[in-house]
Amino acid sequence: MSAREQDEGARRPARRRGGQPTATEGRARRALGGGGLLLVAGLALVGVGPSDAGMGLTVLALIVLVYGIHSFGRLGPERDERARLPSR
Repeated sequence: MSAREQDEGARRPARRRGGQPTATEGRARRALGGGGLLLVAGLALVGVGPSDAGMGLTVLALIVLVYGIHSFGRLGPERDERARLPSR
């Protein structure tokens, strides 16, 4: 295996045997993506003018982002496959 292939393998997210991401990882990714989009929308509404809807949307987005970050943290550290290889 070349050094490039080893580097590419280290950047891949943790996956189950079938090659699919875990359900928890998918939920965390969706929370981060959705929270980011909601945050941009909420800040845009607040930026146009004082808006209760924008403030509520921004607070909701921050809560979703905190949940997504927390979920990723609960997944644990990435496993370094190179650390398991026998040394030469």
